[in-house]
Amino acid sequence: MELSILDFGPSEDAVDLMIQADKSGYRRYWLGEHHSESQCANPLLLGALLAATSEGIRVGSGGVCLDYHSPYRVAEDARLIELMLPGRFDLGVTRGLTLSPELRDAMLGGRPADALRSYYEKLADLHGFLTGRLPAGHPLAPKLPSAPGPPMWVLGTGAEAARWAGRHGTGFCFSLHHAPAERDGPAILGEYRRAFVPSPEFPQPAAIVMASMASGPALGEAPAPAPGVLKTVIEGPVAGCAAKLAEIARRFAVDEVMVLLRSYGEWPFETCRALAEEAGLTPRADPR
Repeated sequence: MELSILDFGPSEDAVDLMIQADKSGYRRYWLGEHHSESQCANPLLLGALLAATSEGIRVGSGGVCLDYHSPYRVAEDARLIELMLPGRFDLGVTRGLTLSPELRDAMLGGRPADALRSYYEKLADLHGFLTGRLPAGHPLAPKLPSAPGPPMWVLGTGAEAARWAGRHGTGFCFSLHHAPAERDGPAILGEYRRAFVPSPEFPQPAAIVMASMASGPALGEAPAPAPGVLKTVIEGPVAGCAAKLAEIARRFAVDEVMVLLRSYGEWPFETCRALAEEAGLTPRADPR
């Protein structure tokens, strides 16, 4: 099992946490997009800065909230990152939460029609701009650079998103953190795999499951959930959490689990290091 990190924490901690994850042997380090007082509002910008200083870990967005952005602008930014840092970045994309009308208008420059477009229309545009595989006769096809952007991952919790990702040959990340408790995650990944059409970026299906983990000295061993039920948040000592993450990988038939760390009573950097040791990750040389 490979492990990755999803970071929803303060932007000022991202450099140290990425370095720790890189050194500890995690596969990816993704940044969420959140428009709050301290969290990262621009995972493409911050992710590019981090990718430029990383050693072997892949940095990415987990994810860009497409409802808030122009697909063409996102594709241009992602293509630039791939040009400058080839093979180092993942473009994870999601819908985004509903914003207040005031914030939405401010972010979209007073273009409400853009905000009202279907998410899947915008997703298809982004995929075409990113890969260069636009419909015949598309007016922007001659204007796109010949080199593609970074690999695209669709982040979601439902069958529609899974099937869309499969049909377009993208990666798919299922979030236990965001999915309703009754949602049948393994069945949704089955939809993705059945719909999958190979692409130049993904010759085979590529699926990640993201889980929330709370650990630290203040937490004892959490009670076991009922049979067949997956807890939204995995709690308890790091050793127990590592075993539960491995069980998630088996249940979903994936090789990679992404962890949203919540640490209580200790720094998240220490939890990041301890989890890597418990999971048997192979450390990398110190990036610094």
